[in-house]
Amino acid sequence: MKNLISILFVALSFYSCNDITDDNGQNCGSITNVVYESFSYCGVLKENPKQPSFIIVNSNEEMQKLFTACATFDVALPDFTQKRILGLLAGPKPTGGYSIKIQSVVEDDCQIIVEYFETTGGDGALSQVITYPTDYVVLPKSSKPVFFKKVNKINNYATIGTYVGECSGSDCQQFFRIEKEKVLRYLKVNYGSYDFNQYNYKALGFKDDFTAFLSKIPTEIAALKGQTKTFGSPDSHDQGGIYFEWSQGGVMTKVYLDIDNSADQTQNIILFKKVIQDKIAELKTKA
Repeated sequence: MKNLISILFVALSFYSCNDITDDNGQNCGSITNVVYESFSYCGVLKENPKQPSFIIVNSNEEMQKLFTACATFDVALPDFTQKRILGLLAGPKPTGGYSIKIQSVVEDDCQIIVEYFETTGGDGALSQVITYPTDYVVLPKSSKPVFFKKVNKINNYATIGTYVGECSGSDCQQFFRIEKEKVLRYLKVNYGSYDFNQYNYKALGFKDDFTAFLSKIPTEIAALKGQTKTFGSPDSHDQGGIYFEWSQGGVMTKVYLDIDNSADQTQNIILFKKVIQDKIAELKTKA
């Protein structure tokens, strides 16, 4: 990774971070995606950071040292013999509306690179209190140094899924987000509630051919840019439905498709339904 400049985060606990390059000629091999999961915890940091920081938690004891105990319910912690928690802490912000998000984690033979982005307070009514945005993920344990790179938020992606209301088991709601550089699998999605920012996810360790998938979107759906449309009557008699969401530079198109081939579905729409179903089946085998 040539001339990759790390962001100078100050560690609250165990690690520090310095500027790096590989100008020394070291061969670090190819870059690959790291498998990781988002992590939400019911406790809060015992001490808020005074500046942008990161933490890496390697044990239950370190977790207890850094965070308050959960007051109302327990959250399963990772197996710390195999995994660790990485947290990015944006530091104090003057109002609500700010956030920091881990966008990707990649590695080569020498180092781990965490790419992240930040958002600032919007124009609407914001809470007039100091806030401390954070984001946490669970990573495999590694002895490689961790470095950070601030990037732009990804606004071009597709989310595909299948859903059934009258159903029990893990296969009732299956949702994946496909980007150019990675694939996410959303976990425990609630039926009918498809704001995916609220859900935990698992970043899979491979790339999909995003461009090839986009090339199969029929013109009838491409023409809907920024709109929401339903074809047929999805799940009206427990047959289920297919979900397609397409973000083009942040402009969101949402489509709900009846599993049945309803009269308003052209042959191209029916073929695209099969593309989505086949893609979900393929991604499930890799997840």
